[in-house]
Formats: sequence, C-alpha cells, structure tokens
Amino acid sequence: MRRHDTGIMKSEERKQQIIKSSVPLFSERGYYETHIEDIIKEARVGKGTFYRHFKNKEELFIALLLHFLREWEKAAFIEPSTITTNDIHEKFKLLIRGSFIFFRDNEVLCNIYLRIGPGLSKMFEPYMRRFEEQMLSYINAYLQEAIRIGFYREMDVELVSNMLAGAFLRLDYYYFVLKKEQGDVINIDHLTEEFFGLITDGLRRR
Repeated sequence: MRRHDTGIMKSEERKQQIIKSSVPLFSERGYYETHIEDIIKEARVGKGTFYRHFKNKEELFIALLLHFLREWEKAAFIEPSTITTNDIHEKFKLLIRGSFIFFRDNEVLCNIYLRIGPGLSKMFEPYMRRFEEQMLSYINAYLQEAIRIGFYREMDVELVSNMLAGAFLRLDYYYFVLKKEQGDVINIDHLTEEFFGLITDGLRRR
C-alpha cells in the first residue's frame, strides 16, 4: 500500500472516530448541550483534527445521521428480486428481525434518531426524512414483490407502507429506548413473530 493510501485510510479512520465518539454525548446531553470541546475531549483528538474533517457541529451531526442510515441498510436489506414464494416467510422475518436487532444493538443511535433528532433545526430535516423515505421505499418494494408473486393481496401499497413504517418506528422507540431505560429485557424473536404475524394475517391473499 502506498504511503498516500495509508494517509487517506488514517484520515478516514480519524473521521469515524470523531463521529463514534460524539454519539453517546449527543444521546446523553442532547444536541444543544453537546459542545465541540466535549467531542474533541471524548475523541482524544486536537481541535485542528476536528476542523479538518468537519466545519462545525452541525456538519458532524449530519454525518452521524448519514452514518446511522448506512449502518441500518447494512443490517436490514435483502434484494427484493431474490424473494420467492418458497422463502418469503424466512426472508421477511429476517428483514424484520435484522432491523429490530440493529435498533436494539444501537440504542444510543436509536435515541438520537427517534427522540433527539425530531424537532431540531430545519437544517436536519432532510437527513431525518432520508431515513424514513429509505425505509418506506424498501417496504414498498417488498410489498410489491409479495403481491407480484401472489403472496399478498392487491392493496394500496403507499398507504400500507406508511402504516408499517410508522408502526415499526414506534415499536423501536418504545422497546429499544423507553423499555431499555427501565432495564427490561426485550425478546427479539417474540417481537419478530408478532409483527410478521400481524402483517401476514392482514395482507395475505385469501
């Protein structure tokens, strides 16, 4: 590996270090009470290093929101065209379970996205919406594929996609933010079976 490539890698690693170090601070203190000095101290970097990667706190917070979206996509995406009538049960459950596990294992990010993010400056709204729109587009694609192969009945896909996305995000907030704060142990398999069962019972072709 050339020295230039190594330098680029180290620079990207430093950037990710700053992002990850900011996550618990934003979650615990909120956006406005988290200051760049706090982030620098937590990340153990100099002020110059911080400003080499981010112009200000707003840019860092946007990077964090985009990081959340990318990590969620890695954890909870299956190419819709690979779904068949033989494995649709298994793959839909994998999708639901994968998303639940992501929110469970990323409680702090979940808290930032679902509790701290909404209501902040309009500057952040496009990035908050991007996650919701991406979730909606995936749900829409999965429903369309299920209809195409005859597993689900014809329906108003836009309406159902919004209903499912809203229900899913509410469950994530309730179980992986509120209930975890109370020390409750969440049964992911139970949540997955119940959520999948309710969807399938309502949408399955009779």
